[in-house]
Amino acid sequence: MSALYLYGVTRPRELPRHLADRGLFLVEHEERAAIVSELEAAPVQASRHNLLAHADAVEELHEGSVVLPARFGTVLDDHDAALELLALPDIELLLERHRDNSELTLKGTYEESILAELARQLEPLRAAYKRAPTLDAGIALGEAVTEALADRRARDRDTVLQRLEPFVGDVVVSEPLGEYGALDLALLVRRDAVESLEATLEELTGELSPPLHLRLVGPLPPYSFVSLELPAPV
Repeated sequence: MSALYLYGVTRPRELPRHLADRGLFLVEHEERAAIVSELEAAPVQASRHNLLAHADAVEELHEGSVVLPARFGTVLDDHDAALELLALPDIELLLERHRDNSELTLKGTYEESILAELARQLEPLRAAYKRAPTLDAGIALGEAVTEALADRRARDRDTVLQRLEPFVGDVVVSEPLGEYGALDLALLVRRDAVESLEATLEELTGELSPPLHLRLVGPLPPYSFVSLELPAPV
């Protein structure tokens, strides 16, 4: 039998026609179903087209029901391997846990003016550097600005999380990227709480910006909160 490419796990239902036309189908076991397509060649190339096709299918199906997303490139040996996956006790637990959940990603960036703002708070060190612009004084000022920026990131992140806490069931904190990266959060939120969280975040944005700008993406499948473990080979 053919190998199967795994998009994720869901509840049995009818797939949209355009996804079925792309070759997606369900392998069902009791009240669980693997979203799969027959695989022509493995491994699957991580091209932009393939990555988007995977995400588009998973995210569209998540709009209508629970979906446990599989990591891109996950391959099952055959139909029986899909049934073994669905029979794992953890699958039912995860489907129930995430039945009403979505993931929202929240990223924050600072304007360049944040560095000048922090430097003004370090006036004694700035003054010392102006009086004697030595290498040691410059290093001390640079380290102080770096430390102050890290403190500011932590304070702003904690403020955001505290205000959003009533709507968030779980959170994954990642290191923000770039010199002006402020925060990078994955938030697990009940579907019926998304609008309330968005409204609270809008109020918070007004309080923190500028120099902090926040960008919210979602609702998405719970990518950061699900890791499908395939059955160990016998």
